Amino acid sequence: MPDIRTVTTPQGLVRIEHPAVLKPWLARLLPPALSRPMRTLELDAMGSFVWTHIDGIASVADLARRVEERYSCLAAEAEQAVALFVRQLGQRGIVALRQDRED
Repeated sequence: MPDIRTVTTPQGLVRIEHPAVLKPWLARLLPPALSRPMRTLELDAMGSFVWTHIDGIASVADLARRVEERYSCLAAEAEQAVALFVRQLGQRGIVALRQDRED
């Protein structure tokens, strides 16, 4: 997504700077020239691992398999954790989510 900046800390963790998501009614009141305030999201080790593997091609299931392998956790736990994480990134406007359909 545009306006997203990432920094990797010396510890290997990811810090994401992103524009704040505004309520629709508030966004309509603000002049277009006014930029949205920036927010910072600091990821833990697992979040940083997942972030580095988000490439626009990998599905949530692909990311969950990588987490399962890296952290030796159950598949269901990895799927739930990755799905929640990606959903939260989407709600913050950090990533765009798409649903692939098999026709």
